[in-house]
Amino acid sequence: MSCSSSEALFEAYLDRTLTPVRRASLAAHLRSCGRCTGVLEELRVVDALLAAPSPTELPPNFTFATMAEVRSLGRPRASAPPVAAYLVCYLVAAWLLIGAAFLVETASMHALGETALDVSRELTRALGTLGHASTRLIDDFGSVGALVEIVLALNVTLALAAVVGVAVMRPRIAARLRP
Repeated sequence: MSCSSSEALFEAYLDRTLTPVRRASLAAHLRSCGRCTGVLEELRVVDALLAAPSPTELPPNFTFATMAEVRSLGRPRASAPPVAAYLVCYLVAAWLLIGAAFLVETASMHALGETALDVSRELTRALGTLGHASTRLIDDFGSVGALVEIVLALNVTLALAAVVGVAVMRPRIAARLRP
């Protein structure tokens, strides 16, 4: 029997699960091989240590001392999301897409530019009217008026963006692209 084949049998040998023929063959190899005998003795020591673990006694105030240590550590702080980094990444990506679009399709980008200028002109007029109305709100209601103004401005901006995107921009770009 070789050393490599006998090492595979050591665990079964220590557990006494080997067949009598294999056990006798392994015992004969162990009588003639000092290296395998040494490895088997090390395994016996490890098995004995694992079979009889020494009990560990904790001090009577272990839980209290551990909890006191945990309380003294201070609260973990959650880091704020890097909003500025997100905005910068968004702007860089948007400008790269715009630049790529100008390189790829100049006729449609020219139409988009003209339409964007028309829409921005109309949006400026609408926001001027909104600004006048919000000034009156602030004068009449104070800080509550400012809050109402902000909410109204956000709602109007979102509504205008939806209207511009669906109703205005799409037909105008299509009309300018037609020959």
